[in-house]
Amino acid sequence: MRHSHLVASIGWLLAAGSTVVNGLCNPQNVTYSNESPPNGTYMPWVLMGAINNVPGAKQYITIVNLTPHRFVLQNTHSYQMDVFDWGDVPQGHARQNTVVYTSKAGKNAVDDGGEAYYAIDGTDKTFMVRAATHIPDAHPTRTVIDLTGMGQGQREYLDPANQSPVTLVITGSDSYGFITSIRFGAGNWMKNIYPVIKDRQIQHVVMPGSHDAGMSTISNKLRGGGISQNTQTQGINIYNQLWAGSRYFDLRVGSVHSITDNSDYSFWTLHVSGETDEIALGNSGESLDDVISEINRFTAESPGEVIFFRVRYLIGIREVPSRGPIYWTADMVNDFFGKLKGVNNRCGNLDTSTTFNQKPASYFMDQNGGNGCVIFLLAGDLTPDVPQDSVPDGIYKANLLSIADDWSNMGNTQDMAEDQASDWKAVSRGGSSDTFHISQWLVSADIVTTTFFTIESIGILPTNPALYWMGVNNMSPQRWPTVILVDYIGVVVKGQHNWDQLSAELYTLAVGLNLYMISENCDISTVASPLLPEGKSAMRLSSMAKPWNGIHYANGTIVDDAPRHSHPGRLEILRKGTRFMNGTVLDHDIVNPYLTSTSM
Repeated sequence: MRHSHLVASIGWLLAAGSTVVNGLCNPQNVTYSNESPPNGTYMPWVLMGAINNVPGAKQYITIVNLTPHRFVLQNTHSYQMDVFDWGDVPQGHARQNTVVYTSKAGKNAVDDGGEAYYAIDGTDKTFMVRAATHIPDAHPTRTVIDLTGMGQGQREYLDPANQSPVTLVITGSDSYGFITSIRFGAGNWMKNIYPVIKDRQIQHVVMPGSHDAGMSTISNKLRGGGISQNTQTQGINIYNQLWAGSRYFDLRVGSVHSITDNSDYSFWTLHVSGETDEIALGNSGESLDDVISEINRFTAESPGEVIFFRVRYLIGIREVPSRGPIYWTADMVNDFFGKLKGVNNRCGNLDTSTTFNQKPASYFMDQNGGNGCVIFLLAGDLTPDVPQDSVPDGIYKANLLSIADDWSNMGNTQDMAEDQASDWKAVSRGGSSDTFHISQWLVSADIVTTTFFTIESIGILPTNPALYWMGVNNMSPQRWPTVILVDYIGVVVKGQHNWDQLSAELYTLAVGLNLYMISENCDISTVASPLLPEGKSAMRLSSMAKPWNGIHYANGTIVDDAPRHSHPGRLEILRKGTRFMNGTVLDHDIVNPYLTSTSM
């Protein structure tokens, strides 16, 4: 047993054995590790348009540990891999593991494969990750996350591209139950962790956010030259974004007017280069009517959430952009307000004597008889002579939520990531610089670059995956953003936007940061961590941590009750030349000793 592992184990045992007095947070129970995992690697942008090919393909598999248990690497074996580098994952951290398929002459890539086996320290739970080729296929390498040793099923992922990671996020604990990113949990995830977050200021509740949320389609109501490659920012509509965990929406709404009659208009979400320019370049997305319908559908199914819509633009543009903007009249504003009044579970007449960011989460979640709050915050181009809000109707000025909106405005992933992490680390949680900090985890490339690579590829290949190693490893119980704002939430493979093709990394990350990371900060979270063995039983999850015995295949097919020994991608025979973690190399073929076992 390595020294670092021994120290971590002792730390867990001390925390697990400490007494939780009156259910209060105790700094002596903190399990967060101060280790520094190895640095990861950013996907080179030049590979975004390349075919994901073998031999020689390099694949990263990132594991995020938001539990009080260390993930201990027990063993690995690999065949025809030039690199198969795995390691322990300390509590509160992530590790980017590396797999390089062999490029040696004379090797048949069909046979390449390897398996890594982990034990969850202090428990009887295990999991494994398999990397293997799948030839012939447009995605010839695949990753299988096998959590049957945790009672959480399996998922087969298409490796999205060469050097773009597949990610696994695990949170919870042995006593609390585990939640993982291979499947989505309850739509109302906030309600499901209500006992944990209810007394925290809303600025101390981490939530996913959707950048340019309405742009999940190109509707061409605005003929401003924008196409999907450089204008579309989401792959799923707002209803599905809500299910994917988003609770903060960057929503840009404008009126699109007839060229011949300015009084003939309708409201659409927009993404343009300058809404007040003489000619605004861009396009339209979802209609405001559809957005409202989608919000109401979600809140009817998943009550109890706090959902912020920060609404920008609030200005008119001609369907063929020309002659500058059309500023809204009072009648147009009231027409817009009339639309918003169709949203259920708005929260009118909230206390405006203090800003919303310092109010406890329960203040909003308990509204409307416990059905939660949909809050509209207006931050557009309204002129001073028209209505700016409608407080009785739950429509507020944006400054009532005091935010630090952190936009790096940088054209590549690494510069953006380093800038974002530096900025949220400068926020002293519970101190004088505390704030509702929005991390815009997205790249602002120029139009030529976005048209060539596409916003989708930039988001889901180099940029979003970097959040789970670089971003996580720059967070701690004292340092983290409130909102993580992304493009293409839930999407992991380009063009795959159906619900069963999505993945729950950001959803699980947000739940885990709230359950684990913030619960270890006793200055903010005064109650004991729910993940400790002696945490309050009232803080246990319901549907989010239920055992699952299913398999989610790469094509989207889900089998909820899989045969006991069904493990896609598992090697039945370990071939001559297979290399184990301890350096042993097989000199003859053997049956895989782990073939019918879910544990080491």
